[in-house]
Amino acid sequence: MLKRLIVVSATVVLTACGTFGGSKPTDEKPITSEFLGGNIKVTYTMGGEFESISSTNTVKVTSSLPYATDEAFTVATMRARKQIVEFMKLDLESEKFTDTVYNSLQEATNEDRTETKQVNSKIASEVKETIKQRSSAILQGTYVAEKNYDSGTKTVTVTIKSGTKDIATAKTVRRLMGN
Repeated sequence: MLKRLIVVSATVVLTACGTFGGSKPTDEKPITSEFLGGNIKVTYTMGGEFESISSTNTVKVTSSLPYATDEAFTVATMRARKQIVEFMKLDLESEKFTDTVYNSLQEATNEDRTETKQVNSKIASEVKETIKQRSSAILQGTYVAEKNYDSGTKTVTVTIKSGTKDIATAKTVRRLMGN
């Protein structure tokens, strides 16, 4: 009986620590490319999978009225969303986008081989196409990720973000709300 108990407990302990196949490695570090002087940041994996886009905007509070800071937050939020829209319409179509993503990939891989350059060029094109195809969903999944008020300079900074997880969450919320 004791022998059986030891065998069963050893089996449970050994199988509980095992992992099943099909899980993705989580150590893949995302790569970030910056556009518009760092105001737009696009994050993606080495495999070319789009992860997120963020936009940051700063607005000066011009009044001392009680609601002036709230209005500045609203203005900064709208400008940050506008930056994402303009980025998708103009910069995404430009050669600059592909070059920036390609250069970020080159820096991340630290390799200068011809094969690596071809792969990085292909990945840059995949990131571009993914963003173009999901542009509507990306815009619907935006949210305010961070907002700050600097009392010294009387400025408000807002960061808007949207990503693949945020898009799925936005779809679920819309479905739950009946829209």
